[in-house]
Amino acid sequence: MRKRLTALVLATTVSLSLAACAPSDKEENTEYTIVASLSADNMLTASVTCDYVNNNDVPLDELQFHLYPNAYREGSKYSPIVASQSSSAYPSGKSYSELDIKTVSVNGADSQVTVTGVDENILSVALPSRLEPTEHVTVQIDYTLKLPKVRHRLGYTDKSVNLANFYPIACVYRDGAFVADPYYSTGDPFFSETADYDVTFTAPSAYTGAFTGEVENSSEEGELTTYNITATDVRDFAAVFGKYEKVSGLAGSAIVNYYYHTDSAPESALNTAIAAIKTFGEMFGEYPYPEFSVVQTGFIHGGMEYPGLVMISDSYSGDAYNDIIVHETAHQWWYGVVGNDEVKHAWLDEGLAEYSTMMFYEQNEGYKYTFAEKRADALTAYMVYCETFKNNGLGDTSMTRPSNEYADETEYSYMTYVKGALMLDDVRNTIGDSAFKSALKKYYADNKFGVAEPQDLIGAMEKASKRQLDALFDSWLDGNVKLYSTH
Repeated sequence: MRKRLTALVLATTVSLSLAACAPSDKEENTEYTIVASLSADNMLTASVTCDYVNNNDVPLDELQFHLYPNAYREGSKYSPIVASQSSSAYPSGKSYSELDIKTVSVNGADSQVTVTGVDENILSVALPSRLEPTEHVTVQIDYTLKLPKVRHRLGYTDKSVNLANFYPIACVYRDGAFVADPYYSTGDPFFSETADYDVTFTAPSAYTGAFTGEVENSSEEGELTTYNITATDVRDFAAVFGKYEKVSGLAGSAIVNYYYHTDSAPESALNTAIAAIKTFGEMFGEYPYPEFSVVQTGFIHGGMEYPGLVMISDSYSGDAYNDIIVHETAHQWWYGVVGNDEVKHAWLDEGLAEYSTMMFYEQNEGYKYTFAEKRADALTAYMVYCETFKNNGLGDTSMTRPSNEYADETEYSYMTYVKGALMLDDVRNTIGDSAFKSALKKYYADNKFGVAEPQDLIGAMEKASKRQLDALFDSWLDGNVKLYSTH
């Protein structure tokens, strides 16, 4: 996700100095079959069938599913929206979700389930027998969801309906337990593995739908349109509905779409998205999906990434708008194809996406921003942040904390986006441009459709440069980088 930061300007020249498991053969994918209907009054009725494959090395007695929509309910312990952003997120006043799980079955038989987690955020499904490694089990969950009126990942505005994290999705199993983090307001509190999707979505014909994946066909009946969508090897599935105009183009063999409701220069946004897909494909590895959609929508932050689809806030325009498109497109590589635990290691995808955005401007002229200017802005902003907060004993500059342990969104943004990008720039300057770019290609290829850990990135850099880099990374990650100003 992109949260816009205000660059802090210093009347000095700033210099920076330092005081001194890749996936193997591809596993069989879990498959989701979703049949959903969106009504004109923003009620979602859905059935999700999850053909779950136990790709873990231990048997399982239960499965757990994230119930992300519950975070928007009245009385939630962890709201997705901090109090300071409430008026922007709810311009028409507070509005809440209502999630009602109707039935749950396992292999066709009713199952014992409990809603658990620290914030009613987990659906725990008991299995009739132990699920051994490589075995399948089919879980069907029927539910209804009243959408909140909110400018966020899940909700509707007067112009669009955002449907992200709207269905129960299987929790990742790691280190002997399911990862069941609640919907923290700081960062992107999501962690999932790639799966295959077959989705049938019905919505009012007054809307145009944009989706993760490919629309295989669509049909109209009365005032409703039904879309059949497929998506392979994606980390999750999202959709946006609205009264949109659409322009399209090609980035290699990939179709690139731009959906907008208020944009006097839609070709600019489309061309930026096409350039980003081409640039990152050449720098890191080919974009693996047949389609990519950029969607203008109501959102309190700059943008949000999903596989094959990114949301861009309609609160922005011009150069800033295009910059957000570049950042969110970079996430197709870092989070989308190469996954990571976004709560535990937020810098891993955000730092890479932000530095990839800087690198984009090295390869593409004609934009307001340049690599040098973006880097200087980041360095200046980080210097001022450290002088203002850390030097007064008010801040922590470590990057190894989970997202919920950052003091606020400002600290999170500086540590994951800004400092993450500066760290990668320092690594690049240390090992050289050729080794750095080779390492990113290797990191992408080795972890494609898998889940990466920080050591996977460090290892790729070490192998490409034939240097030991743990101390360099640790100095940044642990918060021990020393910054100096010179006049």
